[in-house]
Amino acid sequence: MKITKDNFHKIAGFAGLAMAASAFFLPLQNPDLFWYFSAARYMLTHGWAPQTDFLSWTMQGREWIDFEWLSQLIFYLLYKLGGFRLLAVFKGTILLAAVFAIWQTAALHGRRRPAWLYLPFLAAGMLPGGDIRAENFSLLFFALVIYRLERSRLEDAGYPSPGKYLAAAGFFALWTNLHAGYLYGLLLVFIYFAGGLAEEALHFMRDRSSVFKPGRSVIYLKYFASGLAASLINPYGWKIYKVIVAHQRSAAAMQEYIQEWRSFDVTSASQAPYTVMLIGACGLLLWRFFPSAEAGRRTVCAHVIAILLFAYSASLHCRFIPFFMLAALPYSLAMLPRNAAQGIKKYALLALQLLALSALIRHYGQIWPDYTGRAAAFPAYSEGLSDFLKLHKNRLSELGFYNYWGWGGFLGYKLYPDYKVFLDGRYIFHDKLKETQSALSPEKWKALMDKYRVELAVISAGGNELPLKGRIGDGRELVLWRPAYLARMPEKDWALIYWDRRALALVRRDAVNAAWLKSVEYKYLRAGDYRNMIIPALKGRIKFSGLETEVRRFLRNDNAACGASAGAEVRGFINALKGLCADKNAKCR
Repeated sequence: MKITKDNFHKIAGFAGLAMAASAFFLPLQNPDLFWYFSAARYMLTHGWAPQTDFLSWTMQGREWIDFEWLSQLIFYLLYKLGGFRLLAVFKGTILLAAVFAIWQTAALHGRRRPAWLYLPFLAAGMLPGGDIRAENFSLLFFALVIYRLERSRLEDAGYPSPGKYLAAAGFFALWTNLHAGYLYGLLLVFIYFAGGLAEEALHFMRDRSSVFKPGRSVIYLKYFASGLAASLINPYGWKIYKVIVAHQRSAAAMQEYIQEWRSFDVTSASQAPYTVMLIGACGLLLWRFFPSAEAGRRTVCAHVIAILLFAYSASLHCRFIPFFMLAALPYSLAMLPRNAAQGIKKYALLALQLLALSALIRHYGQIWPDYTGRAAAFPAYSEGLSDFLKLHKNRLSELGFYNYWGWGGFLGYKLYPDYKVFLDGRYIFHDKLKETQSALSPEKWKALMDKYRVELAVISAGGNELPLKGRIGDGRELVLWRPAYLARMPEKDWALIYWDRRALALVRRDAVNAAWLKSVEYKYLRAGDYRNMIIPALKGRIKFSGLETEVRRFLRNDNAACGASAGAEVRGFINALKGLCADKNAKCR
């Protein structure tokens, strides 16, 4: 095959797509994926989208508008077909298709040539939304809307047939049932109407005509109206807009406690592409308004409005950064002068390109973790915990249950209907964010547990350690560094009944049978605290045989399949302690 100039640009573009694709092979870490599965399982059982909450006991029976129901079904069916790996491939394919759509948009402006560089840059900017979530569909659909709007604007091929408006309505009806990001698509269509109308008004003022009549801008208004009407085709009708109101009402708490809803942080490495794109796009906008700007290339009002509006949105909440990147990159490329590189010598230009590529590779190295595609990548995932709670459901399932925000999705999926969670990542729990996330001191934690009458609590492992006083075998008092949960959940009231590297389960002593509790409690081998048992064991204050019994029980319950296992650490600890007990001065019993 003869390599022409155009073919070379296509090859360079596909090389850029290949590098962009590598950015999307990240571990699946979104804990919401599991309540997606729960909702999908409910729909397959009942034949309709849920109308009320069924997963929690705190919101049981309350209205729940599941605006992502179709995405959840798709993800769940793919998971059942091919597990987490198939989901990872599917997610990567969707995001890569969005990048490809932007490449095609750039091609409309004759900007194929630098694709090997700007496509990986675009992918890096989309990484804040690169986990698996319903928003993946919105990124693809948003990119398709950008392409279609730009093609319509540039071709100027008369007025669309009614069939095209129906197709647009079908497109937005599908998008509405996948994710609420369809609102961004509608907003962009309306921006094209407003921008087109502004340009027509400017032409009218220059021509000094006596009557102003909107022209092709009305096409975008009709597309907008078609999409808006089609958004009502969903299982909830107009109520779907109540979700927007709920998000706005909880915006302050979401921004404070949920990472993806926080405002733009210039010091964040993952947001560096947004910073570069923001500076570049705004710089080009300013340049276009100077008299020295390239003659004959007008500034498109819709592009200006879209860049400024989506930049503002992304600065408020970093989860909107990918939408800004998708819009700003092709619009910025369209503003670049065609002869921008002509004044730069060939080798200097090559050096600049290599420098930019090196910066991209360095950026990827900073934020690109190793891809696994296994459940072990989820931070809120423990098969051992779910197995233990299912095994003892007759003793525990009726107790007042508490879990952290991130753990609700996994626990709801694994334990429903035997257990009902306290809360999970759905918007209906946003009003509990501040109350639960700020309960850090022992006093506030106790007040929270008492308010909801919690009797069984699943909390995340790890966390801070606190200096707490304790006595050793000869009566001396020492200050020991002990895990913070022992201060918030004192041993006289709470018993540790399960733990691994990710999660702990504690139960109120007065809520369960004493004989059963004795068979499952960890009195000595407590998470983050068992090393403090060395001195008491050597001094004979605790029975070494009792500690060994707990170790054997722990290892029996240990599940090494999901990355939460602490078995190796525990084996190393007990073997080392046996060696110390062999010393003639030790008083182990």
